[in-house]
Amino acid sequence: MDNEIVKNVELINKLPGLIKVKKEVKSLVDFLLTSKEREKEGLGISATITNHLIFTGNPGTGKTTVARIIANIYRDLGLITEGRLIEITRSDLVFPGKGETAKRSAERYNNAIDNVLFIDEAYTLINKNDPNDNGQEAIDELLKFMEDYRQRIIVIVAGYEREMSTFINSNAGLVSRFKKEILFEDYKFLDLYQIFYKFCRDNNYAVSNDANESLRNACKKIIEVTGEKYSNGRDIRRFFEGCIETQASRLTKIENKSKADLMMIKKKDIETTINNFN
Repeated sequence: MDNEIVKNVELINKLPGLIKVKKEVKSLVDFLLTSKEREKEGLGISATITNHLIFTGNPGTGKTTVARIIANIYRDLGLITEGRLIEITRSDLVFPGKGETAKRSAERYNNAIDNVLFIDEAYTLINKNDPNDNGQEAIDELLKFMEDYRQRIIVIVAGYEREMSTFINSNAGLVSRFKKEILFEDYKFLDLYQIFYKFCRDNNYAVSNDANESLRNACKKIIEVTGEKYSNGRDIRRFFEGCIETQASRLTKIENKSKADLMMIKKKDIETTINNFN
């Protein structure tokens, strides 16, 4: 396996949680590598190959992060030449006025040629409650681009599991092109715990030794207090930002602060923050 491909697969493997995602990505990469070797030996291209993907799951589960890495993997496999992730949503595609959506969508899709197009909350392109909605124009234009540039564009559509199933099954063209779904499960409290430490490392903070149990309990409470509104990585980021704000307020009362003081998140910072978290 190419070193760059190995590095990018390892980047995904190092992400907290996402056990099923990691397994699916490895399976996908293994299949694509084998298919490439078969093609090289004159055995043809597998009829089942589809490089387009469906990412399903709740907000904050790492779908965009994984998509960026997969774009690099596709480039390293030679499936696209550039490997950037072009991120768009309904607001980038759908406009009032007949024909305007098709025109604007074509411009957006054209920017994604030789890259990976990532359409977040793709199911919002269908609005059955509004007969005048122009979302179908964006879908029709997408299918046209996927056909006209099938060797030069790869598309990942993302959103909630149930809504994405409805979206894909609403159109035979989507069903035929999007055959592989990767489910991003919600983060457990230990995943949040690991993500918090990653935020600390990335931002030059540390957690005091006596705060670890408080941090674990805080991660459990985040899931409890957010309930149905739980947004995974977004919530732990919000909690981390709250902790460093609490730490900053505490530090204003200290003169001649050391480097360690400026870095250290203490037990009381965590407990104060989680008590005010909602």
